This record gives sequence, structure tokens and C-alpha cells, in this order.
Amino acid sequence: MPNTLTTPSTPVRQVFADAMDALDRADSSSARVRSAAESLHAMGFDGVNITLRDASFNVTLSVVVGSANDTMTRNAMEPLPAAVWRRRMTHLERFRAEDLFFLDGSDAWVSREFFAVEPTPPAPDCRWLPTDLLIGLLRGAHQELLGVVTLAAPHDGQRPGAEFARDVASVVRQLASRLAYDALQALAQRRAERLQRLQEAGAAMARSLDEHEIIRELARQAMRATRAEGVLVGLPDLDKDLLTTSFRMMRGAERPRDPVRLGEGIIGEVARSGRPVRVGDREADRAREKAGHPPPLSTADIVGDSGTAVSLLAVPLLTGLHLIGVLAVHAAAAEVFSAEDEEVLATMCSQAATAIANARRYAESERERRQTEALADVARAVGESLRLGEVLRLILRHAVSLLGVEGACIALRTDDYMHVVAAAGAADVLAGIHVPVASSLLGRAVTANELVVSNNFQTDPNASRTITRLAQIERTMIAPLMTARGTVGALCVINRDSPFTDYDERVLQRLADHVAVAIVNARLFEEVERATREWKLAFDAIASGMVVLDEALRVKRCNARAADLCGMTIPELLGCPFSPLLVGADASQSAGLSALIQKAMADHMPLRHVISNEHADSHYEFRIAPHPDGGCVVTFDDITAVHRIA
Repeated sequence: MPNTLTTPSTPVRQVFADAMDALDRADSSSARVRSAAESLHAMGFDGVNITLRDASFNVTLSVVVGSANDTMTRNAMEPLPAAVWRRRMTHLERFRAEDLFFLDGSDAWVSREFFAVEPTPPAPDCRWLPTDLLIGLLRGAHQELLGVVTLAAPHDGQRPGAEFARDVASVVRQLASRLAYDALQALAQRRAERLQRLQEAGAAMARSLDEHEIIRELARQAMRATRAEGVLVGLPDLDKDLLTTSFRMMRGAERPRDPVRLGEGIIGEVARSGRPVRVGDREADRAREKAGHPPPLSTADIVGDSGTAVSLLAVPLLTGLHLIGVLAVHAAAAEVFSAEDEEVLATMCSQAATAIANARRYAESERERRQTEALADVARAVGESLRLGEVLRLILRHAVSLLGVEGACIALRTDDYMHVVAAAGAADVLAGIHVPVASSLLGRAVTANELVVSNNFQTDPNASRTITRLAQIERTMIAPLMTARGTVGALCVINRDSPFTDYDERVLQRLADHVAVAIVNARLFEEVERATREWKLAFDAIASGMVVLDEALRVKRCNARAADLCGMTIPELLGCPFSPLLVGADASQSAGLSALIQKAMADHMPLRHVISNEHADSHYEFRIAPHPDGGCVVTFDDITAVHRIA
């Protein structure tokens, strides 16, 4: 730097002091930049341009003070794109003059790069050349670039001396330090706000045990934390290569979407790698190039029909190594999402993943509780009632409630046909019909002894035409009713919004097992009831009187002939002492019969004896046999006529 000037004049010194004071008193970064530009202009430069730039050298603020006379100088001071300054920074070091960079206009590179003209010959008297520039770099606390100060056209037309240059450098350093302080303060405030927002988001998501509500809250917090125009929460299935959209919002409006193929898009990349992906940010794009990752093949899995997106950020929702879903935000402009946004969304997704996992466990426990209660209710009904119709209706109601279906029915096999014996809900139109075993899904479940699921019933080749004509069925699930004697029928549920899952199959099979038990119990009850009727008819048809006595010699059971011989009806005879009723109240006769019965019970040997009543006008022949469970069985005949003949 040529030392052509002497010590700065008192006005310049006063301007310098005022500049340093103004930089300290300014209340914002833009005000500091404006104050510094005006101070440098007052210190002796007609053209002053201070441009603040971000880490990628993009312009964030530009302040121009003064008016250089020639157009060439004004054009050289324009805030040019980031790529231009990234190229220039590699050549500036050779022009360093202490803390500034004096660009000699006689240098060929300076003339072409900044003015696009041929080099100007150096002036013999150190005058300022039209292509001269004085540049100061604003550096942060870690020497990162904050901005560029460009000075041109000094008032006196001379190149500045060393002492004056030090004053200019002091202003530049003071401005840089104050800007760095403002940046750190803004960063601290931003991080405090981010921490508060994360706490609010975590608290909001922890308050709910509903998975969909947690996902909605996550999407809302993601929109608040970033400058996103749209957000999506997807549930990828790597095994089935399927992407289910749980929540999707664009510019404040929800836009549901049907499941689509996962493919090779951004969500697919995040799901397979378990790492966040940021696109549209220069820093992130360069990092992807250095890592050898190709650009995303498609963004349709995020944007869909919502237009185009330049900036995208996708973050996985992980609990340990288990992938729950993917959060993706997008915007139409470039450079929207930063590394800080990625960090914030990653923390939110971690909180949301934990909340969703807890919600799923709670939902699973609730489903298990409802299922256990329903199965207990069914089991109680099966144990308490032997009426098949009542049990089947109860099971159908629980099947509709537990599985969230529109209807259910039970079909029993009768030779080569399936007979629908009970139905509920939308399946009520099927009650009473017969469908062939060989050409229906009901028959397939029975013959193969396996649970059948059809989520597209209309196109299923085994669908029965009779059922298709009667009911509009889209989805169905059929469980066989298996017993020790074979498969007796099938339990069928029809229609719901979502496809049937493995959990639904387990629930239906458990209900089917209860149906099978109910059918077996009902049939056994019918057999016992039929056998009881036959036994009772045979018991009442015996010509001799027969009674079953307990250990107190009271009548527990009797036939019609015994009641007739005792002169009473069957209900009147039950529970009464037997001996006085038959032979009378005479002590000797009644006691004799009672003693005979007790002897047979004590000796465990059958006895046969003839006893008359108290008036000796009736004679009875008794056959007494002890009962293995206590008491005895007494068979007796009226032999009065035979006795008289004898």
C-alpha cells in the first residue's frame, strides 16, 4: 500500500471516532452496515458497497452509499452472485495489504474480473486508477465469511496511505465483530426458540395416545419450525414396496392420497438407509456428490399432484432400528431448508416415534382387552346357554364389533351344501341360503380346513354367484369351524374400509373356535335331551312301581305306576317318606319296610320280600337293590289278587 498520505486530518479522525461509536450504538445488523457504509463514505470514498453473504456466499444484504462518477466503477461494485465471489476469493490473497486487499487496477486479472476492460497503465504519482479497488472481508468468530466491503473513487483521487488504510481496516474489523456478535445473539435466540418449540412439540405429542392425532401434531409442528409449503407423513412398507400416506397437507389444506408404490424416490431412500435426506440446498447437494450418492430419481412420492418442489427434506421416524414412518417437507424455492432445520425435524421425529410407539402399544392393549372381554363374554354364553341360536347371534355381534365389519354370518355344512343358519348386519340377506361346497369360498374354507381371506371378492374365481347376486361384497374373511368330529361349517365376515390383517385372522379364528364349541355343546344337549325323553318314556312304561330313595328313605324319583300304587301324583310323591305312604302309618308295618330297606343298603345286597299294609287287605312284593351313589332302588308290585288265590 503506497504511503502517499500523511496523518489523517482532524475531521477524518473525528469521522473515524464517530463511526466506531455509531457501530456500537446501532440496534440491528442492517443498521450497523448502513452506519459503516456512511462512515466510510464520509472518511473519503465516493463509492462504498457493503454486501453481507451467507455460508454459501449468497447475498443476504447489500448497502450502497455514494455515487461513483463513471459507470464502469458502479458496475464493478454491484453485488454479484455467489459463484463469482467463490471464484474471486481464490485470487485475492496476492493483493493483501495487512487487513485489506488493494486491487491494483494495472493488474490484468483485476481489470478483466471486476471491470471487463484492459489493464490501466500505472500512474507515476500514485494516483487512484479508474480500475483500482479497496476490498475488506468481514470475518466471523471462526473466520467464516460474513460479507465483503468494496471501496472505490476516493475524494482526493489518491491511493490511501498506510495509516488511513489502518483506520479503514479498524472500521471493517469493528463492523465484523459487531456482526459476529449479532449473529451469535441471533443464533442463541434462534436455538432458545427452537428448544422451546421442541419442548412444546414433545409435550403436545406426549399428551395424546391416538396415533393419527400424534401424526397431525408432528406435521403441524414441522410446518411451524420450517418454511415448508407442504408436509407429508408416510408409512413405507419395504417388504411390499408400498407407501401408505398417513397425513398430507399442502398450503394449509389436507390432501389425502391412496397407497402408492414406494419406488426409488426420496422416501424410499430414507426408509432403506435410515438417514435424513436434504435436497435443494447447495451444501447438502455438494455433500451428496462427494459421498457418491446420485440425485433422487423422483420426488413424486412426496409432492405428488401438488406441483413442483425444489427444496425437500425427509427425516425417518425411528425407535431403535425399527422404522415407523418418514416425515417429509417441501417448498417450491431453493435453499429453504438448512442443517438446523434437519436437526430440529430429526429431534421432533424422535419424539414422535416414541409417542407413536406408545400409542400403538396402548391401542394394542385396548384391542387385546376388548378382544379378551368379548371372548370371555362368548365363552360365558357358550357355557351358560345350550340354545344354539342365542349363542350364534351373540358371536356374530362380537365379530362385527371386534373386526369393524359391516356384516357376519355362520354357515353349517349339510352334505354337499353350505347352509347359512345365522347372519347379522349387511350379511342378513344371506340367511337361509344354500351354496355348493365345491364352488364357493365357504366350501373352500371347510374342505381345506384353512382360513380364507379375499380383499377383492368380486374378481375371486371361487366366489359364489348366488352370494354375489344377493350381497355387494368387496372384502371377506372366512374361518372354518373345526371340531373333534371334523369341520362342521364356517364363520364369515364381510366388508370394511381397510384390508384384513393377520391380527384380524387370529381374532376370527378364536371366535370360530367358540362357535364350534357351541355347536358341539348344542348337539350333545339335543342328544342328551332326546335320550332323556326316551328313558323317561321307558321308565313310565314299566308295569311295576319303581322308586329311587335317598339315604333318608325319601323318594327322589318314581314312575307313574309307583305314584298310582301310593294313591298320589308324581310331584306329590317326590320328597316324601316312602314307607308310610305305601303300607300306611302302622308302626310295625312301616318300620318293618324301613328296616328291610336299611338292611339292603347296609349289606349292599339286593333283597326280596312281601309285606302287607296296615289293614292286611293289600300285599306287596318288594325287590330292594342298593344304589352305588347312596340310597336304593325299590321295585314293587301289588300281589293282593295272587295272594288271595294262593
